Amino acid sequence: MKKVFILTILAIQVTFAQNTFKSEEVNYWNTTDSVHIFGTLTMPENGSKFPAVILITGSGIQDRDETILGHKPFKVIAEYLTGRGFAVLRVDDRGAGKTTLGRNPKAMTSENFAYDVKCGIDYLKTRSEINSKKIGLIGHSEGGIIAPMVAAKSEDVAFIVSLAGTGVSGEVILQKQLTIPIEAIPEFSATFKQKYAVYMAHVLRAYKQAESQADAVLSLDKITKNWKDSLSTEEAKYASNLANVYYTLKNMSIDWGRFFIKFDPKTAISKVKCPILALNGSKDHQVFPEENLAGIEEGLKMAKNKHYKILKLEGLNHLFQHAETGLPQEYAKIKEDFAPEALQIMGDWLIKTTK
Repeated sequence: MKKVFILTILAIQVTFAQNTFKSEEVNYWNTTDSVHIFGTLTMPENGSKFPAVILITGSGIQDRDETILGHKPFKVIAEYLTGRGFAVLRVDDRGAGKTTLGRNPKAMTSENFAYDVKCGIDYLKTRSEINSKKIGLIGHSEGGIIAPMVAAKSEDVAFIVSLAGTGVSGEVILQKQLTIPIEAIPEFSATFKQKYAVYMAHVLRAYKQAESQADAVLSLDKITKNWKDSLSTEEAKYASNLANVYYTLKNMSIDWGRFFIKFDPKTAISKVKCPILALNGSKDHQVFPEENLAGIEEGLKMAKNKHYKILKLEGLNHLFQHAETGLPQEYAKIKEDFAPEALQIMGDWLIKTTK
């Protein structure tokens, strides 16, 4: 086990939901990747041997509050759960806030981030206020992939909450994410939509086989040229409006993106024995609930894990906000940071699980 180096701690008194709790600035190291990790640990003011959770952000570089378009869902979750008797650790991702990028940042994948989480568990185990047998993980989106990856390799994970976590490969998710918006455009012909879907499938398949970013980009350029050459004059006009799709795919050519496309979350889920709560919003247009919740359940059955609960929450989007359409364009317009019923379900399940 790698050493966890504990540095200075700043304690602050906070009042939330009529309960006083402590909030501390903490930091520790992932020495394997030379990452200096900074975050906030909240704990109830009174008591001891608290059950604890680590919050794991979604894809992209996120701060400890998982700030997205002005929303701070992890701050809301942390303060709510601390008000219900849990210690909660939330940290800045690599390159966000105070956390450093570490060694070889261009080669980072979800596996590297999983080790960051493991170091967070090791840190919490050094704290006398924490019940080391009741440390669990709450992962949102990509964090819902990472949590089972950690639990599959560590018996220190006592429970998992997956918030819009995936149950199918990134290839399946991206194929749907990048084709459904095109299917919804009435001006595009059925033939063009079919050609576009085939183009997308060819690119994602090539990314699965690529051994480097350079190989992936070469394949992308070749497949894109062949696709455009196959289009009629009218279809070429449609394609000219989709230049952003090419750059989205090019951005996915990095090590992280190719790992995401290849990785089947059931590989890890099928090894998880601890209790799991999996939640998805019915209006999630990034991690579509039907196939992903079904994939999570399939993985848990493979693991012969009977200690799980899977729920689709009506009317909520990928960020667990009440939404009209659920589309990402709507996120910034919504005032809510995190739906109260999702907090309640999560809190009740955690209390029952950690008794």
